[in-house]
Amino acid sequence: MTTKVFQKFDEELFLKILNTLKDPIWILDNKGNVLFVNQAVYENFSSIQIDELIGQNVMEMEERGLFSPSMARLVIEQKQFISTTQITQNNIPTLVSSDYIPDENGDIQYIVTHARELTKAFNQSSELEKIELILQRYKQQIRQLILQKNQQNEDFYVGKSKATQHISAWSQKVADIETTILLTGETGVGKTAFAYQIHQLSSRNNKPFIHLDCGAIPESLIESELFGYKKGAFTGANASGKLGLIAAANQGTLFLDEIGEFPFHLQSKLLQFLQNKTYRMIGDNQVQQADVRIIAATNVNLLERIKEGTFRKDLYYRLNILPMEIPPLRERKEDIIPLLNFYLSKFNKKYGRQHTLSKSLMDTLYHYSWEGNVRELENLIERLVITSDGPKIDIEDLPSDFPLQQSRQILLQNVEEISLPIYLEEIEKNIIMKTYNETNSTWKTAKKLGVSQSYITRRLKKFNLKISGKKLVEN
Repeated sequence: MTTKVFQKFDEELFLKILNTLKDPIWILDNKGNVLFVNQAVYENFSSIQIDELIGQNVMEMEERGLFSPSMARLVIEQKQFISTTQITQNNIPTLVSSDYIPDENGDIQYIVTHARELTKAFNQSSELEKIELILQRYKQQIRQLILQKNQQNEDFYVGKSKATQHISAWSQKVADIETTILLTGETGVGKTAFAYQIHQLSSRNNKPFIHLDCGAIPESLIESELFGYKKGAFTGANASGKLGLIAAANQGTLFLDEIGEFPFHLQSKLLQFLQNKTYRMIGDNQVQQADVRIIAATNVNLLERIKEGTFRKDLYYRLNILPMEIPPLRERKEDIIPLLNFYLSKFNKKYGRQHTLSKSLMDTLYHYSWEGNVRELENLIERLVITSDGPKIDIEDLPSDFPLQQSRQILLQNVEEISLPIYLEEIEKNIIMKTYNETNSTWKTAKKLGVSQSYITRRLKKFNLKISGKKLVEN
């Protein structure tokens, strides 16, 4: 019955139906030549006239950079339904699905492709969440359980700032979206921890999370580490060959840290894997497939690397589908106290200690600039837990190379945030330094200030002061 009614549609009506659709529709022949596109296509390719598209080959258009990858090429190569993200000439990430209509022999006769901007796909997903509210509540509860469980692990990130909460919420939203993610930010901000959080929140959480630091492996070895090699592929190779990290991460997540350091001559091979999920091991002509979710991270400006000619533009757009910048720790100070407590607990447990941090030390570290970000904070707390003798770690326990003066200057500039004991200590320190530099004697300083000489000596140690020549200076 439906077929009979459909046959009554004339060609003009059928074209009106296709042009009514708001998503781009492409109809191609089995060689990838364009037979028809609906009106929505021209909104994405506004620089191309209608007559210019018909008859063009989409694989040639791919080579000209109008989009990447060509869905027709993937369907022709794999002869199956394909759904992936595609980058258009306007650098708009698009969710694209493509399938073929077979002829009587089962071969490809026509190819039909449907596209939707990723932002629109997100909006549609948001509407779907409203309809499936109960299901989403269950999913949210499950993810909260995962968060609570993993916050006890040393590799999980903690923080209370708006920036951190925003990134955590974003991580939950994108966790199950099967496309690449690019994390950016200064060294030590916690990119690895956020990548691991995304993996744990995804449906791949019970599969491998493989971390490759692209800047830590010699350029001559990174290809074999990532893609693996066959037996006898090169001199010195393992006699039985070696599986690469892509194979090790199958069905899981591969985290490519410091992607800006990835060798230029291998970037095309990485791009091929990102587009097709296929690769070749060194010394092997056989194409391998792997189901791997890619998360990349960098502390450099990749657009500058593109200008320098050391990073491929097409690889950047393939990686930059879901970008997220992680601010430095100095811009999210609300995270500092939770991080101090987190790492104190971690290293107390690791080294069998029961240290606490004094209020004055907490205030000092809160106002410190943390140029090395979370990694610097973690390393300092571990050092303090190891080297401190008493149960309470105080300012005098800080290592001699810690820039205490910088922290105190910042602290005094934010007097409204300082506790009264810390503020009074700063005043006392400045009075002692001023008096000593006038008298050049601890005995005369003590007499003038009405305290004992031993009191002044203890204060010099507490405030990390030393005598240099005839002046008292901060160590």
